[in-house]
Amino acid sequence: MKSKGIGKLNILLIIAAAAFLVLPTYLTYSLMKRNDAIEEKADEMVFSASKVNEVSAPIDMLSHSENDAEVNIQATTEVEAPIEKDTTDINPLTLVETATDAEESDSVEESTATDAVPLNGKRVYLTFDDGPSDYTDELLDILAEYNVKATFFVVRNFQHPDSLRRIAEEGHTIGLHSASHEYSKLYADLDSFEKDVQGVHNWVEHLTGIDTRLYRFPGGSSNTVSCVPISECVEYLHENGYEYYDWNAESRDAELLDLTPEQLNENIMYSVRSNEGDSIVLMHDLDEHYNTVEALPDLIETLQSEGYELCTLGGDSPKCQHYITTED
Repeated sequence: MKSKGIGKLNILLIIAAAAFLVLPTYLTYSLMKRNDAIEEKADEMVFSASKVNEVSAPIDMLSHSENDAEVNIQATTEVEAPIEKDTTDINPLTLVETATDAEESDSVEESTATDAVPLNGKRVYLTFDDGPSDYTDELLDILAEYNVKATFFVVRNFQHPDSLRRIAEEGHTIGLHSASHEYSKLYADLDSFEKDVQGVHNWVEHLTGIDTRLYRFPGGSSNTVSCVPISECVEYLHENGYEYYDWNAESRDAELLDLTPEQLNENIMYSVRSNEGDSIVLMHDLDEHYNTVEALPDLIETLQSEGYELCTLGGDSPKCQHYITTED
């Protein structure tokens, strides 16, 4: 009987030992399974999140693309607005610049047409007062280079007879400006004015053989320094077959000696482009005005590029008279 009891105890001990050994293993296994399940769940969540990101990424890209498109549309609108004449949401400064660009473009297009001239579409007459001077030959060289003829209103100057002859020989028009260019002397009275005109006329005719009847008043026909009424001077000129010419465009080279060639040309082109009709340009051929010489090539190129016809005064050319008599 004793041995049987011992056997039951041994069995219980064995079972307890087995349970003691198996339970930790079971618990460990259960924990591992649970951890695996949690990790799988986490992996699924990570995978799902990554899928969401993959789907949303094109949405973000689309959003950026739309923003870029809006920028592109705005940029295109700013560039194309002047063409479409749509000024909505356009910077006024941009409008000014694009308007200028449009005018330049129109000028280029129109200047290529044989039957159209841009802007006011008229002739331009280049005139030089007060020569001949030390720089007359340089002016003539430039005019010859561009095959352009001009009008020289000359003052009697015994130091440059060869320059006067060259003006005539190269086909430019000679006009009379005075013998002395001294206002107090030539405008002292009508007799003084008549003698002054005769003096410069005879000098030109003697050296060139040209009986010119073109005249420009020193100071213009609207001058306020003449002691004799301009109407009397005009009457004398007309009675003797002369015609006088003023101007409607000028470089202001005689007024402001420090103007650069660019500024001189800007002054001229402003008036030329604004004039409703033909333009008579006043410049000066004097020793003090070398900037006029330097400005001339660019002036000619600008006028020619914009389609203007460069002519000389005389015949049916405009007079542009500042003073007009009642009989006119």
